[in-house]
Amino acid sequence: MSKLTHKSTEFQNNAPMNARNHPINNITKIPMKLFSINHLSRVFLLMVLSIGLANCSSNDMETSEPEELIKTVNVETEQVLPQPFQSFLRLVGTVETSDDVLLSAEVSGKVLRHVVTEGQNVRKGQTILRLDDSKLRQEVARLEAITAQSKTTWERIQNLYENENIGSEIDYLNAKYAYEQSASALKSLSIDLENTEVVAPFDGVVETIFAEEGEMLSPGMAAIRLIGSEQYVITAGVPARYANVVELGDQVEVWFDTQLQDTLSGRVVYVANSIDPSNRTFKIDIQLPAGQSYYKVDMIANLRLNTLSMDEVIVVSEEFVYSKNDAYVMYIKGTNSEGKDIAIEREVVLGPSFKTKVVITSGLNIGDEIITIGSAFLNDGVRINVVNANTNILALD
Repeated sequence: MSKLTHKSTEFQNNAPMNARNHPINNITKIPMKLFSINHLSRVFLLMVLSIGLANCSSNDMETSEPEELIKTVNVETEQVLPQPFQSFLRLVGTVETSDDVLLSAEVSGKVLRHVVTEGQNVRKGQTILRLDDSKLRQEVARLEAITAQSKTTWERIQNLYENENIGSEIDYLNAKYAYEQSASALKSLSIDLENTEVVAPFDGVVETIFAEEGEMLSPGMAAIRLIGSEQYVITAGVPARYANVVELGDQVEVWFDTQLQDTLSGRVVYVANSIDPSNRTFKIDIQLPAGQSYYKVDMIANLRLNTLSMDEVIVVSEEFVYSKNDAYVMYIKGTNSEGKDIAIEREVVLGPSFKTKVVITSGLNIGDEIITIGSAFLNDGVRINVVNANTNILALD
């Protein structure tokens, strides 16, 4: 009857589940702790009515035989109708971004000044920190002059040696080597000069500035933490028992404690292939929609993941299911040979459950009238008087 529309879980086994192994095996014959205040008040009224009806008819039965006294229990019923069933997994995750780096200078130097401030948005290639480059500029100027002079000398000796056969090969080679050495040194120093500026490798936000103005930096020392602003993900750990449930592309509801009114839709973009042995969970990453200004790295996110979806199944409240002789039973409305309403005890097989709802895979039929309020006081064959919520119970006498 039911059609499974999502992935299987450990709850989706349609094999009968007895009272010892189902998640609701703590339900007793009178599950008072499961009753809401509203249910308790309605049960109380039904009990009062039952007593009142018994008293009202006592005078009429004074002349009857004692065995003709019939116990009648006032109850409420609900008709069994097919409906969808879903179960969810609640998780807590942490916001992260793949673009989260510590930037450092590639050359030694004193921090000249900060070009940006903490919390500022920057673009890829934008300068965010400058080192004092005055000494490097002086050295570059000196090497430029030396390189130009050595080039002139090498070209003159080359011309004389190759065209006029003047000079020696050693003079020619020495002049060439001197030029190449100075040109290489100039190129290296020019790169160092360019590296006195630290630039953003991607669009992002300046999270932290570690280097103070005037501080000496060495290559590799952390100067600035830059966090990308383009794409955020939520990292969460999922219990190992759901390993066959979560798949790439699954939609996940996301909300933050600071943004309770906004429920976002994320998407699973990574599922780990291994289980963390320390906590028996596996990692998933959920991609967040772009363009939200309130995402912050290390922010705590609430997640709700659909683990099971079923269509056109019978779903009842657990409080109306009772354990009896290692089986589960419910009570439905029936009639006896005299056409009187009675409670019929029906053994049922339980399927998946979520919170206070459980799927009945066998034992109930569409159209059955299950007894809800008052069912805790029934046995098979007991006479019942149906007093549903939309009935004016005060008019009964």
